[in-house]
Parts: sequence; structure tokens; C-alpha cells
Amino acid sequence: MKKLVLTAAAATLGLGIAFTPTPVLADHHEAGEMEKLDQTWYRVNLVKFEAGNRKRIGEIIDMYEAANKASGVDSPVVIHMNTGPWDMMVFFRMKHGIESMGWKTNPEGEKWWAAFKEIAGGEEEANKIEAEWDSYVLREESHIAHRHPVEDE
Repeated sequence: MKKLVLTAAAATLGLGIAFTPTPVLADHHEAGEMEKLDQTWYRVNLVKFEAGNRKRIGEIIDMYEAANKASGVDSPVVIHMNTGPWDMMVFFRMKHGIESMGWKTNPEGEKWWAAFKEIAGGEEEANKIEAEWDSYVLREESHIAHRHPVEDE
């Protein structure tokens, strides 16, 4: 029995080397330069707020929007939910694609934070507003998603 197992192992070692596909071919790609898909990437935040703070939440969102405009950063798409467990979905376009996930700092984020600090009246006040916002959030989930271009566009 031992001889049979060893013989089978030796045979498969020889075959394994001859038939091992290269990583490029294993992914059904031809050898050569890889081509990226045309996709737009988003960070999607799902937010559930504590009850009773709608007016102040709206005021903070207005400040965030002012910081978007002042910094030149794209405003997110905000969807207010009428059903389900979430109050809001916010789609932040990842300007630099999925590669943005690997950055320690983000140039757009830095520009936005500088504008927000100015609107808030300084870094200390901006941090207080961020903490206030966080106090209104009951729970939040963040996801990564992408969109394929529409051919008619």
C-alpha cells in the first residue's frame, strides 16, 4: 500500500509541473498586459440615526456640503430611506478608484478637512462637530461598490 501511495505521489508530481497553469492563464487571460475594467468605485455608508435630532443633523449636513463646495471635492449622493432599517445611504465616489483603499492619506480628504475646519471655525470646533455627528449615529455600515458605465452615455 505504501508503495502505491508513493508511486502515485511521484507520478502526480511530474504531471503537476507539466500542467501547472501560469497565473495569467489560470484567470482566463492571455499572456500580456492586463487591462483594467471601466468602473466607477464608491464607498457606500448606511446610516441609522438616533431619533429626535433631524434639524441639527440637517445643519451639519449643510456644513459638510459647504466644505465639499469650498474644497472642490465631489459631493456624495445622499439617498433618504423610507423603508428598511436605514435612514440614509451615502455614496462617496472614490475618485482614484479602488486604489484609494491603499492610501494612508487621501488628497481630496485633506482638502475637504481644511475647508471644513475653516467653515467650523478651527480644528477644535471641527472636531467637536464631528463628535456631535457621531453622537447622533445609532449605527453605521460602510461598503465598497462599483458601477459599470452605461453604454448609451
